[in-house]
Amino acid sequence: MRVRFFGGLSVDTGEGHVTVPGRGQQSLLLRLAVDAGTTVGYRALAEDIWGLDTPDDPRAALQSLVSRLRRALPTGTVSSAPGGYRLDLPRTAIDITCFQDLVAQARSTGDAAPAREALALWSGEVWTPHDGFDWLVRDLLEDRSHAERVVATAPPPVAGSFSAADVTPAALTALVGRGVELDAIRERLTTDRLVTLIGPGGAGKTTLAVETVRAVTDSIVVELAPAAAGDVWTAIAGAVGRRIRLPESAGASLTAAERVAEAVTGRRVVIVLDNCEHVIHEAAEAALALLRMSPGVRVLTTSREPLGIPGEAFVDLGPLPPEDAATLFAQRVRSARGRVPDDDERETAQRIVRRLDGLPLAIELAAARSRTLSLAEIDAGLDDRFALLSNGPRLSSQRHRTLRALIDWSWDTLGAGERTALQIAAVFPDGIGAADAAAVARAFDRDAADFDALVDRSLLVRREGRFRMLETVREYGLERLREDGNEVPFRARAAAVLTRLAAQREQTVRGPGLRAALAWFDANDENLAAALRTYVDSGDRREGIPLLRSLLWPWAVRERGDDLRRAVGEFADADAPLDSEARVVVESLALFSASFPEAGRTATVTPEAYAVRRAELEAAAAAYPSEVTALVAPLLRLAATVILAGGGEGERTWHVEVTDDELAEAPPWSRAILHALRAGAAQNSGDMDALGVESAKALQMFEMIGDPWGTGFASQLRSEWLVLADRLDEALAVIDRSGDAIRGLTSAPDLLQQEAQAVGILLRLGRLDLARRRAADIDRAAAADGSVRALGQARMTAAQIEIAADDGDAALRQIERIDLAGQPGIPDQFLAWIDAQRAQALLLLGRCDEARDVLRTGLTRAADSRDHPIIAIVLLTVAGWNAAVDRLDRAEEALARADAVRGGSDERAPFAVWVRERMTVGAEVTPAPAVGIRSALSKVDAETLLALLD
Repeated sequence: MRVRFFGGLSVDTGEGHVTVPGRGQQSLLLRLAVDAGTTVGYRALAEDIWGLDTPDDPRAALQSLVSRLRRALPTGTVSSAPGGYRLDLPRTAIDITCFQDLVAQARSTGDAAPAREALALWSGEVWTPHDGFDWLVRDLLEDRSHAERVVATAPPPVAGSFSAADVTPAALTALVGRGVELDAIRERLTTDRLVTLIGPGGAGKTTLAVETVRAVTDSIVVELAPAAAGDVWTAIAGAVGRRIRLPESAGASLTAAERVAEAVTGRRVVIVLDNCEHVIHEAAEAALALLRMSPGVRVLTTSREPLGIPGEAFVDLGPLPPEDAATLFAQRVRSARGRVPDDDERETAQRIVRRLDGLPLAIELAAARSRTLSLAEIDAGLDDRFALLSNGPRLSSQRHRTLRALIDWSWDTLGAGERTALQIAAVFPDGIGAADAAAVARAFDRDAADFDALVDRSLLVRREGRFRMLETVREYGLERLREDGNEVPFRARAAAVLTRLAAQREQTVRGPGLRAALAWFDANDENLAAALRTYVDSGDRREGIPLLRSLLWPWAVRERGDDLRRAVGEFADADAPLDSEARVVVESLALFSASFPEAGRTATVTPEAYAVRRAELEAAAAAYPSEVTALVAPLLRLAATVILAGGGEGERTWHVEVTDDELAEAPPWSRAILHALRAGAAQNSGDMDALGVESAKALQMFEMIGDPWGTGFASQLRSEWLVLADRLDEALAVIDRSGDAIRGLTSAPDLLQQEAQAVGILLRLGRLDLARRRAADIDRAAAADGSVRALGQARMTAAQIEIAADDGDAALRQIERIDLAGQPGIPDQFLAWIDAQRAQALLLLGRCDEARDVLRTGLTRAADSRDHPIIAIVLLTVAGWNAAVDRLDRAEEALARADAVRGGSDERAPFAVWVRERMTVGAEVTPAPAVGIRSALSKVDAETLLALLD
């Protein structure tokens, strides 16, 4: 086991690196390490671990820390002794104690060898967990000064000598993260003789390479960044000459390569060739020659592209993980301004490192600006990141001094085709699918192989079937396009090729290909949004109509109604000719949307204008037949009923009128949709006979077609009918199949709504325990989703179970957990449902007056919603209130109205059972006389329903 504190805390057990978590355990490890092998007393440990903040019972606190540290380290590493604890490791296994001992040996003997060996251990600043170990840092710095003096006064080393102290540059700052990559490099070097550390500029390749060879006895670092073409061997020879003293050669002068060969022959040495990309061919030839010089030579290269030598092993270096990136940024901010980001700056700091792609160099450049700018100003300045990050450390290499210079270094090595490919990728914010790469390249008169070339040069990554680009590189590509005046034409070409690709995918979106098609639309969501913006910005929105047409059904399935409504508003033009299927679909959707305005708004189209436009669109739909245009006439007739109803009693009540000829002529998918719409209208109007017939046809057709979304939609309607037909086991099987069908297609709230429907069926079956388990699954899924709708559904499902269990208090607790504060646009039916559940819980507790007050609000909301299933739930609760106050005739009427509105009796619903039981008990009491309610049972206006509570 080895423990390192120079350049960062590192614990290597011999079987891998382990993490020592928490400042307390780290402080304990460091204090024990300082006196490794000897017992450190309780008092000394407490003073150095906690300083002035020593806990009330330091012995107990130490015991707890030791117990946790022992779990992190191999068994037997930390032992107890009378009066304290001991770290059972030799001092040579700990870098700081080994350093101290070597310096002591050098001072006592005057021998420079142990002093050089000690200095080789100093790989970075001393890591300490807090400022309480400043005494240790001072002692180590003093020892370092002694070692440097011994080396300075010693005679020069003899010819051929080789010391690690002379070959590895000292780290200026501690390494943050990268433990996995370091382990991978070390492992590769044990099995492969040529290892290339490959990654984008600024990822920290040089730092990791140098960090790797610090642990190697013989190593040479060759910096190739300053080398021009033809100078690679000169650079290698110079590095070797500075590290190994060679005797003068007799006879003919040797070439640089021959001098290097003479120096490394017979040695076991790791040679680092750093920054190979700009001299890649010469570097590859030199690496191959070095490997052939001696079997003991291993070569570690850093490059933004492979050398292309047989047997070359790779370690890919990508962005820092978010946690490490945040740590690096915090440390560099502390260096710049004296303190890490405050708690109220943490979110801004996370956003900065995310926008900088986790690139260490970019993070360091941004953190350095915190000396004069706030983090909020840095975040805002990243909108023009190349201007913001234009002043790096004065002594840094030119390519690392600014963010733009970092990418310039790679750009300069690209050919014309590769430069164009980079600019193409820049106008695809979601990247480019590998399957689409050929089509995209053809649209720009390029070859898809150029994208692969950029992967080799670390400017693109190929991950999960897509070519992706770091945001910093993408911004660079866009800036180059703007400089060349090509941004607009490149974006136009991107929009055009995306329109073609989307149209191809749209053909498979209705049927068994739905999931694959949605995956494509999801993966290209930002690309498609950018294409729509391109069409809007160009002023020629006609060209964007086909793309919007392709997005219609994917967005509908993903429940992106707001996006669809907004896009239709931007592209629809009532004056445009109806000269294509896409135009007919978009204009029909615009008219349909106008008849169903957003909540709080009124329709802007008059019945007369609607009738004229509807006739035009129906005629055009017939001229351009498709699966979607087959729905135009029935849906526009549906919307007409809403327009004609205006604000009267029929508002938002609707039905789907479809002729036999339309059904016969419609394609199978369209016919299935029409049957499903008929079933939905039947459910909402309480026509259970029609619901049974239409839901069966829709479900059968969607299953034959293989459309998972349609199967799920029809299954939900079918299950509703089966419940009312008292075929509960069938209803449960259908709704469970429905959930499997739509999982991953629809939103979490919609899926949870179906899961909740299954819970309701289980409660009707009396299977309370299974219902609770299902509800727990719903609760976990809602917590993961986090949306108001999902959480509200979970709470209401839990309340429903508690009501079935006759526990009103528990039900109220669940309902009170629903937080709708500040949430706009909550539909009336959802609020009415909450009111009904709350009233049911209050009735279970005998709080009848409170229940009536809640029901007054709930009835009004339910009537306003025109949602008949919700109205039926509220009426059932009204029946419960009447039964609770012994108004049995009103209870009977409320139940009759609920059945009429619903279209059937839901007798096995748990609260319906409770109401019937109360009515049976109350039948022995003389009922109060009923007054004034004799309207049609299916009438659902608020005034009629509220009279049931008077």
